[in-house]
Amino acid sequence: MTKMLIDAGKSSRGWSRIGNFAKCPQLFAYLYRSSSMADDNGVAPDIAPPADALAKGSLGHTLQAHLHALWGAAQPQGVVVDEAHYTDPSVFMEPEDAAHAWCDKYGYSQLLPQMLKVFHAYLTRFPEPPGDVIAVEAPVTAVLGTLRGEWNLWVGEEAGGEWRSLDGAVIEVTPLHAPDHKEHGRPITLTRRFDLVTRDKSGRYYIWDHKHQASVNAKNSAAAYAIDGGFAAFRIMGRQLYGEAFGGLTLNLISSTQPGVVAREQVPSTPHRDAHFAKWLWWAEHQIASLDLATDPWEWPKAQNELSCYGRYGACAGLDLCSLGRHA
Repeated sequence: MTKMLIDAGKSSRGWSRIGNFAKCPQLFAYLYRSSSMADDNGVAPDIAPPADALAKGSLGHTLQAHLHALWGAAQPQGVVVDEAHYTDPSVFMEPEDAAHAWCDKYGYSQLLPQMLKVFHAYLTRFPEPPGDVIAVEAPVTAVLGTLRGEWNLWVGEEAGGEWRSLDGAVIEVTPLHAPDHKEHGRPITLTRRFDLVTRDKSGRYYIWDHKHQASVNAKNSAAAYAIDGGFAAFRIMGRQLYGEAFGGLTLNLISSTQPGVVAREQVPSTPHRDAHFAKWLWWAEHQIASLDLATDPWEWPKAQNELSCYGRYGACAGLDLCSLGRHA
């Protein structure tokens, strides 16, 4: 039997897209409108982040996904992986085999020795599952609209041109209103992929996010991610999926340079910010559409704060383009 490699891709309407706009509209243009920014020779801006950093994260996620999928499938409740339910752990590759298969598919085999050390050190510290493993790499989509008289971002599913909520009620979608834009009338959706969902002995559900970092600082990371819009979406979705049984968000912080350095930290809640998230998402999507219709992608608004342009990993890859223009 051919065993399964869990290989979840990015959503075209995931948080990274709209999150980049939140950070800097010009950065969004470099990443998502580059085809309209090519010079006379057809060369467009290319500011992709360092490939090794992305590959480390992907390898780490692959190892964690297979570990928890194996645990969950062996438990009585089984586990949802992607969008299917499994009760037989033998369908999944072992974590180490999955990491090798990932490298066979994408390259970066030079990263394997270190990332396997990191994984084995993690497993030494945490050899047992953190409760019932309910879901791994599970995508959840929500849409802006009105449900039972309340406008918000609602977890739902589209079928036959109609959106319905978790309990089957119709969601009256409020689509993008941007006449002349190619996406005018399109439902405004956001998809988040849950790295892991667990249930503890008291029946409370937790959404986990794995982060592989060079240096682990649990308190600072939790405070920072608490105000990230992607985590606001996690909280909104978690409350709708699990109701009063939703326990919150857990960061699984794993050092990629110091094997065995791991911190599991609860992410603080931000109810005031979360209450405004749907309105912000509506505003952001309409801002993008307005810029598309009226502004040269080279002239989109640029962040004017040094903390936006110099982040935890150094200077933004678009810094020279913003400073010097298309001939940088």
